[in-house]
Amino acid sequence: MVSATQLASYLYCARKLFLSNVLLIEEPSKAEIVKGRIWHETYEYMNNSEESIVSSINVKDHQEILDLYLKSYSKILRNVIIRNKTKLKEFDLSMIDIFKDYWPNFEKEAKEHALNVLDFINRHDVYGKELWKRLTPKIFSEQKFRSERLNLTGIIDVLEVHDVNGEKSYIPIELKTGKFPDKGMWEGHRIQLGAYMLLLEDAGKNVKEAAIKYKGVDKRSLQMNTFLKDEILSLVKKTDSVLKSLELPPYTDNKNKCKTCPYKEKCYDEKIMAELVDTLKQERKS
Repeated sequence: MVSATQLASYLYCARKLFLSNVLLIEEPSKAEIVKGRIWHETYEYMNNSEESIVSSINVKDHQEILDLYLKSYSKILRNVIIRNKTKLKEFDLSMIDIFKDYWPNFEKEAKEHALNVLDFINRHDVYGKELWKRLTPKIFSEQKFRSERLNLTGIIDVLEVHDVNGEKSYIPIELKTGKFPDKGMWEGHRIQLGAYMLLLEDAGKNVKEAAIKYKGVDKRSLQMNTFLKDEILSLVKKTDSVLKSLELPPYTDNKNKCKTCPYKEKCYDEKIMAELVDTLKQERKS
């Protein structure tokens, strides 16, 4: 079965996809992977703490509610950074610098959540566990979906579930820490989000849009349309073909992608590639 991330990988470089997912060449660890892990883990713990925070609220005071969020999110970010200190040290990354770089984003999240809670309290006059029970949207992390019909799987970083008068709608959100375009989103990210929307629809969920959060910019949205759906379904077939293939795909036309690729050394070594592909063929026969 093809994953949403594999669709994005295929678009970026089919050969790289083959090396990592078929030949199973392990990607060397690098600083950006460690920083991305901290980013995702912080969001996961932050979202998982929401019920505890909201259920403890018993006053209609904006500053007090905001302080609850700020204290919780700050502690979570610090703890995640500390848990990854060995890897940070490996790449000479400062824990303090990571905190300073990431905190403005999570501080903004705290302010948005606090305002949403206060607005809900003002409209419904509920507190504590009842507030949590009725609050919308609910936010969940690392949500897995799969569809045999679509031959597609995906793990959604963040899933917002909105409930208006008993009718639920879903917004899948992807989290990214790397470089971002001036407008919109990178092609692979667009396809990845579209795949999540198809998976949710296939599971019977009402989903009208998806969004991506690049570090340092406002959330950017994507709507589903017929062209995007057809493009994704076509990519699923092409990606599946590469994953089942015994033939090494050609090099990407964009050689700039090769300059920073962690697989470059092995990828351009014809002898190593021939040996790995031959081993793969022997394994598939047995």
